Amino acid sequence: MKFNHLVFLVSIALFGSTSCAPKATLEVPEAYKKGQNAFHKICSNCHGSDAMGKHTKAPKLIDEEYLAPNFTDDDIRETILNGTGKMPPQKKNVSAEEITEIIKYLRYSQKAAGLEPEDEDDS
Repeated sequence: MKFNHLVFLVSIALFGSTSCAPKATLEVPEAYKKGQNAFHKICSNCHGSDAMGKHTKAPKLIDEEYLAPNFTDDDIRETILNGTGKMPPQKKNVSAEEITEIIKYLRYSQKAAGLEPEDEDDS
């Protein structure tokens, strides 16, 4: 009987420790891994694996709309902390360091996807 309880408790512990968040599919350089991990812990349930949105209601963040000239790092920080009309605030779920790492990861991912801010000199 005690063995069954132990198996039950271990099963609950293992099940509870696995995340339902989408897992990262892209390999990123070591300098961006903290941000990738934080993104997948905090943001990927809504913004999709690797910030690509997919079938979620939240927008994909690897998009020209979210490049730095259109949506600054401070805009990202503010949105994470205080939310928007659709997105709940995450200030209780994320540290300042994690936000900084998430921003680094998102900017790297945008660049890796071939999205580059337009040069103002090109006009």
